[in-house]
Amino acid sequence: MPSPRFGNSYVMSVISLVLVLGSIAESRVVNSKIENFDYPAINCRKHSAVLTDFGAVGDGKTSNTKAFNDAINKLSQYANDGGAQLIVPPGKWLTGSFNLTSHFTLFLQKGAVILGSQVESEWPKLPILPSYGGGKYAPNERFSSLIFGTHLTDVIITGNHLIK
Repeated sequence: MPSPRFGNSYVMSVISLVLVLGSIAESRVVNSKIENFDYPAINCRKHSAVLTDFGAVGDGKTSNTKAFNDAINKLSQYANDGGAQLIVPPGKWLTGSFNLTSHFTLFLQKGAVILGSQVESEWPKLPILPSYGGGKYAPNERFSSLIFGTHLTDVIITGNHLIK
């Protein structure tokens, strides 16, 4: 039977471990022009912004391609300074293709839906890949995917979201 002294030491070790692990996660508040968003997250990015800060409208009808691209271009400057996170608030965010950047998190809050635009001009055409061959609608090109990136590292897409 362990001595009471050992039992107390064990309990204190467990409590210390719980406190240390609890301090890793924090609640961050990000200020937006429209409203505040409070969400629990492990703080893995030094910089963050909200999509609406770049003029986005989550009504499911307004194109937000420019807002996504402007936000990601702005946040890409922080790739070597702790990375950045783009927060997509609840709403229906219609957009064409957009490119991600390295050391970046795309965080979609609960109720956020990214909708792919049906406007062809919002989808850049790229050179075909050798394994693709010619396409039906663009014989010497292919359309970019909705969320795109090349030669990226440390990219996270997360949250309670839907991408259509």
